[in-house]
Amino acid sequence: MVSRSRVAFTPRLTSQLKPLANFLNALFIQLRVAPRHQSFLTTMYNIMRDLTVTALAVVALASPTTTRAVKPKAWTNFNDNPVFYPEINATSWRTLYGRTLQLPDNSILLSWEDYDPDATLTYFPIWKSTDGGVSFKYFSRVDDQVNGWGNWYQPFLYALPEPFGGYPKGTVLLAGVSTPRDLEEAYIDLYASTNKGQDWEFVSHIVYGPGREVIDKGQQAVWEPFFHMYKDQLICYYSTQVDPNHNQKLSHKTTKDLRNWSMEVDDVAEPDSSVRPGMATVAYSPVSKNYVMTFEYCGGPIAGGCPVYYKVSKSPLTFGTVASQPIIPDDGQLNPNGSPFVIWTPEPDKKGKGIFIANGNSREEVFVNTDAVDPKGWKPVNVGQWSAYSRELRIINTPTYSAAEGKQKLLITNGGNIGCSGSCYNFVANGVVDIPNYPLS
Repeated sequence: MVSRSRVAFTPRLTSQLKPLANFLNALFIQLRVAPRHQSFLTTMYNIMRDLTVTALAVVALASPTTTRAVKPKAWTNFNDNPVFYPEINATSWRTLYGRTLQLPDNSILLSWEDYDPDATLTYFPIWKSTDGGVSFKYFSRVDDQVNGWGNWYQPFLYALPEPFGGYPKGTVLLAGVSTPRDLEEAYIDLYASTNKGQDWEFVSHIVYGPGREVIDKGQQAVWEPFFHMYKDQLICYYSTQVDPNHNQKLSHKTTKDLRNWSMEVDDVAEPDSSVRPGMATVAYSPVSKNYVMTFEYCGGPIAGGCPVYYKVSKSPLTFGTVASQPIIPDDGQLNPNGSPFVIWTPEPDKKGKGIFIANGNSREEVFVNTDAVDPKGWKPVNVGQWSAYSRELRIINTPTYSAAEGKQKLLITNGGNIGCSGSCYNFVANGVVDIPNYPLS
């Protein structure tokens, strides 16, 4: 186990700094959508960012013994709850891209991009919570077992819902990007654990990117795996820059044994090579039989930033045949922008009905729609949790003996923001809230 320093903010100071953080986020959005004022906004953004994150870092790193004044109780609701602080000399963004998975015993696994300054080869940490996400402890790590490069980007956790590929039901899968430090090439690799995330074994290469593993146009990179089981096959959605006809496109491969993967199928591949769709996630409604894919659409019809778009299909294999449209909230404010996530859940106290819940980096709210996915039906709901790059949404179960009395909850996980380095201090935080109902007004 690698030694890591971990501390926490006091809620009082966090609350005082939150308005400043919200202003910073609004300024960031304006920077993306108002190029005429880019020079002034960039200067203001950098100043405010450094003020905010320096204040946060001072509190976080001033004393290794600092603790929260009021720690959330197990299996209760809470917001903006820091669960991991990286060392100040951690490289790159320090942390990013938090992902979770709840196990049948109600414990929760957590991973993220971790830039451990002491690691020879990077790895995906696995931490575990047994109190509903209030606190996490180191549990294991997923090391690169085959490439000699390290595991770097976008870990994704998934549990097999049935026996599959020679692995039993409940086997924990992790997919993520492995690349060398010079970023000259990359694989999206698959690992498996048959003992609830304690030990891991390499299973297969899913997709190869000849490199470099950077976002520059013309570089053949691969990113952002996401799994969905459909009938007798596991689907892996991902972003790819390998096709020279596209800046980036969204594609998928399927497998029936976890070792052999199909040919690539396109899901979002725009003819305009200047646009850049990315970061696909998929959810399914068993009520309407609709599959929804959300993604960011940089350089698309809506000017400014990377607005959140979505597709609706009756099959998770045919997103490439249906049109996309933006998530336009009904409150008249800016549409969510960047690194979205979508889930489906039964609507609380509404028998036979469900809701899709989506979000984007630019707004703290989640956006709720019905099973029918009415284009005019996206309604914002305030959940009180910091926005973040690729903020994850997950429905979790709670024990009947707990304060939550067995009710399902919405877990929201933040890994920080891309571009945050140096005096800007990323960390991993989460929140647990009631699952919202679809707003009637």
